[in-house]
Amino acid sequence: MPSEASGGAASTAGGGGSSGGDEATGGTQTAGNGGELSQPRPTPKYYPVPGFESCVHAEVKADCADGWCKLPPSCFVMGSPEDEWHRGLETENQVSVTLTHLIEVQQMELTRAEWKAIAGKEATGPETCAEPSCPVAMVSWWDAVEAADALSETRGLEPCYESVGCTGTLGVDLECTGVKDPDKSVYECEGYRLPTRAEVEYAARAGTWSTWYSGDITEQADNDCRRDAALDPIAWYCANSGKSSQVVGQLKANGFGVRDLIGNVEEWTAEAKLGSSPGGRDPRGGIGTQERRLVFGGRFELPSYISRTAGLVSSIWSDRGDKVGFRLYRTLFEDSERSKAIVSEP
Repeated sequence: MPSEASGGAASTAGGGGSSGGDEATGGTQTAGNGGELSQPRPTPKYYPVPGFESCVHAEVKADCADGWCKLPPSCFVMGSPEDEWHRGLETENQVSVTLTHLIEVQQMELTRAEWKAIAGKEATGPETCAEPSCPVAMVSWWDAVEAADALSETRGLEPCYESVGCTGTLGVDLECTGVKDPDKSVYECEGYRLPTRAEVEYAARAGTWSTWYSGDITEQADNDCRRDAALDPIAWYCANSGKSSQVVGQLKANGFGVRDLIGNVEEWTAEAKLGSSPGGRDPRGGIGTQERRLVFGGRFELPSYISRTAGLVSSIWSDRGDKVGFRLYRTLFEDSERSKAIVSEP
């Protein structure tokens, strides 16, 4: 599926401090297989964010059960510092965002088994990762929102979307022309849905403001596939994936307990391709009418800079490919109950 990276020319200023995991600091790491890796042991950056000291982040802890994690309402800083390598010059301005609702996030990318349970059919995704616990792929944005609605209806929740002008078959060639009430905020619906850009960045950062929750990206001399000490422990990307998506949940979780938000397959978001977030309270909740949708997290065959948490990449909502999937989110109101696993364990 063709994707489009947005954000102007890449910044060449600074490599951005220390990089990678949060268990140790100082010293260097050397390579195992997969090429050279001689970088300082990575250190994530935590709040307060310079210039945004009044933005107090909620406590970060893993509150996960049955494949879902609860994330508290919070202020957080979205976007990237001006010296981050490959930063989009006009699309990643740092802004303060306040998400006002408790949200629930799938702990891992939706799998092929979960897709079958929701859609009632086998996934048509890539044979390179065909196990039931591999992430589903070959799904368009329309497949993702229809699957979200189907799960909502199964669980007695009001669906978040009402697609219009649809033709074709779910998971095969489904296409629609838009959604009813495109300006209605997804933050306010009770069913399952795709995340806004703010929500997915909040979930991925987990109280950090470094490139990734494991630390900062290391600037390289070129744009080729090279290993990165910060990215290696948390994501499948070109240097460690063997050019294939991988079974979910194998790499290190972030502070919220969420896994695979960075790397493996890209994930559809609810949001259209736009520039920097305006910040503020619950930004850009409307679906809108643009067919180019943001996808998040980088993917298994691309270099480290494509997986930057603040990076903006987009695809046409009818596109399908073996490198894009999704995970579901839900706003939790006061009377909400924790979701159950999509697939029951034997």
